[in-house]
Amino acid sequence: LEELRAVEKEHALETLEENQIVDGIVKNITNYGAFVDVGGIDGLLHITDMSWGRIAHPSELIKIGDKITVKIISFDKQNEKISLGMKQLQSNPWDKIDEVYNVSTKIKGRISSITDYGLFVEVTKGVEGLIHISEISWTERIHNPAKHFTVGDQVEAIIVALDKANRRMSLSIKQLEENPWKVVFDKF
Repeated sequence: LEELRAVEKEHALETLEENQIVDGIVKNITNYGAFVDVGGIDGLLHITDMSWGRIAHPSELIKIGDKITVKIISFDKQNEKISLGMKQLQSNPWDKIDEVYNVSTKIKGRISSITDYGLFVEVTKGVEGLIHISEISWTERIHNPAKHFTVGDQVEAIIVALDKANRRMSLSIKQLEENPWKVVFDKF
């Protein structure tokens, strides 16, 4: 069995190369990624190379024993180190973001995380926007967004800024409505 593994490993060292798409078996899962056996050599599938979107733990997408398809991102044959990617098998959703969305577009999305300074909303798979705490309400002073919202809630917002190069999207809930202070000012 040892000899067979050595032959399999030697074959993998000779045949595997960068940018190649291969199948592998998930051997181990850690907080920072997973180790995947690709033909006798274990490669690292880092959590940041699993999905274009945000995931908290690799177990959200894979489990030990899964057969998965990955792309070899880098391969150091001398040190037998392989970096693998899953998200690289799909196009980056930010590449064509400006063809789908622009400033003033209304969106519906799911709250993916809540921070002291606002809400991150998944607009589409792999694309998140930030609703800054100051963009939640015209009249209510919100100091703790977690008291008003829950991860998983669906929200409606409007895109107020889009920076494709830096992959940033700013959203606003309050700008879906007219500023009541302006109405008061105009009226009186």
